[in-house]
Amino acid sequence: MKINTMRKIDYYAGGIICRFLLLLRNLYNMIYVFSKPKKNDFKNILIIKFFGMGSILLASPALRLIKSKYPCAKVTILTLSENRKLCEMLPSIDEVICLSVNNFFNFVVSFIKTIHNIRKRDIDVIVDLEFLTNFSALVSLLVSLFSKGKTVVGFNSPLLWRNKVSDINISFSHNVHVTGIFLKVIHSFGVEEKNLSCEPEKAALLKHADMKYMEEVINKNHSIKQCNFFVAVNINAGELSFHRRWPKEYFAHVVEKLTERPDTAVFLIGGKGDVEYVSEFIKTLPYSCRIVNLCGKTTIEEIIGVLNSCNLLITSDSGPLHFAEVIGLDTISFFGPETPYLYGPVYGNHHVFYEDVYCSPCLNIYNSKVTNCNNNICLKNIKPEKVLKVIEDNYIRRGEIKSLRVIFPGACRPSPTIQY
Repeated sequence: MKINTMRKIDYYAGGIICRFLLLLRNLYNMIYVFSKPKKNDFKNILIIKFFGMGSILLASPALRLIKSKYPCAKVTILTLSENRKLCEMLPSIDEVICLSVNNFFNFVVSFIKTIHNIRKRDIDVIVDLEFLTNFSALVSLLVSLFSKGKTVVGFNSPLLWRNKVSDINISFSHNVHVTGIFLKVIHSFGVEEKNLSCEPEKAALLKHADMKYMEEVINKNHSIKQCNFFVAVNINAGELSFHRRWPKEYFAHVVEKLTERPDTAVFLIGGKGDVEYVSEFIKTLPYSCRIVNLCGKTTIEEIIGVLNSCNLLITSDSGPLHFAEVIGLDTISFFGPETPYLYGPVYGNHHVFYEDVYCSPCLNIYNSKVTNCNNNICLKNIKPEKVLKVIEDNYIRRGEIKSLRVIFPGACRPSPTIQY
């Protein structure tokens, strides 16, 4: 199913079904009173997180702290099948249960089987990490319906009925970085940690990195073997919102200027859904044997290996930004439809471009990250010359790799030292 189809089902059908199930659960709980498990008695914890590999990565340190608080508890995550490999790598997760969304029929069958499977388990607490989707609320209701007391943790919603789905509602603030919001989640478990480290996640990703793939790519191209400055470029922004793409003609200008230097190689990355967009992009570039198209050709293990072999990632606001962030790769990224104050990189050395125009950000959890914008000036105003100057000042001019300044120190609202 396409993401827009899923959004429509969630919006039009999800709320009605959830209200009905909430009524049933409330009536059942009035007749049969069950005590909620105490916090120190949690044995089975279910995490719900469907969308965004980057968000899953950013949530992982918080989940790991929950695991350390309850070492005997089993942490299971319910996610989409496309996220399975990543979730299986993370040290915070014991088991991964996936839903298939290839088509509507497969999704319905997968959903029924999955809910039946989860209901057979003695889940003590459900943690809904989706930001106000009706579908995740539906899962929470179906798992907790007609069963003994379960604690449900979710995010506070402007919809009063949705707040009744959760026993514990976490405040969602646009003034706090998403890692700080995940900190609030673990505070509800009695974990008083104030800072999150991603070092265990970094070790886990690098442990699974396939470095041989990148070695083969380099060895097949004599020109690349002579290079000492490798740049990964991600012109994509994922199906959740194509509005987050920095203009591809700007990317083309940057790539063309980079490959004018004989010591620089550029690797274009992306998923299978990005192949057509990247193929059209390549047609706009002058031929260079030092531009390698890896889009749609890599597994998650291989793309981690590619990023770990590079000196820099230039990317739109998307998942690869957070993969690079976790493994310690310097990045240059572009924000506009969404705010870097909420989703920008936190760990490591990064340069974030953000034009604080009057209409930005236009995507948020309350409009399901949908916009009618047909002229994303927030990104068009970030000219490629600005990006080239950052690369020139921080890399090329010095003749060596130099870490870019840290834009967002800590898991809190970052200081506004973003490039305008």
